[in-house]
Amino acid sequence: MSQLSFLMFMLAKRLLLLAAVLLPLACSSEASDGGGAGGDIGDDALIVPEDLTVTALPGGNGVLNVIALTLRKGPAGTELYAALRNDGDRPACHAALAVELYDRTQQSVAAGINGLLTQHFYRLADGSGAIAACVGPGDVTMAALTDWPSDIVIEDVGHVVYRCPYFALDVVPIDGLTISEVKAVPGGAGTAYTGTLLNGLDVAVSDPSVTVFSVNRVGRPLGMASASGTVQLPPGGSWAFETGAVDAPGPDHAAYPAAAIATQ
Repeated sequence: MSQLSFLMFMLAKRLLLLAAVLLPLACSSEASDGGGAGGDIGDDALIVPEDLTVTALPGGNGVLNVIALTLRKGPAGTELYAALRNDGDRPACHAALAVELYDRTQQSVAAGINGLLTQHFYRLADGSGAIAACVGPGDVTMAALTDWPSDIVIEDVGHVVYRCPYFALDVVPIDGLTISEVKAVPGGAGTAYTGTLLNGLDVAVSDPSVTVFSVNRVGRPLGMASASGTVQLPPGGSWAFETGAVDAPGPDHAAYPAAAIATQ
């Protein structure tokens, strides 16, 4: 079993265990007329480094396709941020992004996998009442992979191969979590984000969290900041958040909240 196949197998097991309790949702970003801050942060590049080749794993990747990607050396090590779109005609539920990096001689450098943050909530149509986090047709989702070996040299990476495992479930859309009033707050350590998460589900949720990506003018994610809380939110309840700082601010952002179904 290859390194990437093993990582995909382990994440699939974890997604099955967490599917009943984890509720990610993406809030669409608000347009801004501001420019980026230096280098490639505010440009219109969809792939950075711009000579990087990004392809889906041959043999069938399903409906999710990478439309923008950043591979960079961040403050704590190598970081990969990706934006993907569902180009199919049905939701992709409990989806993940599996990535393998190759150098310019086509030798594997490293592999990683993480869950995708999704835009809408759905309820299974089997009568169970279970809630699923799915990327709907036409939706854009994002993922961050930051747990890479410390010795990766960005300039040596020439090729990124990805695959998106997911479940094709029979689901119907429902109201979910939403976030509003997101504001960028510049500071000495970078840019933080504040806003409000609202529980629009018909059940209580607990341990809310928010992940915010800074993005360039064409929607390429540049960096990521997050916030988490320990409160319980009843239906209609809200939570005010402030994230940590992102060191690569852009002219726009995309914010993704999550929570767990509260147990009584």
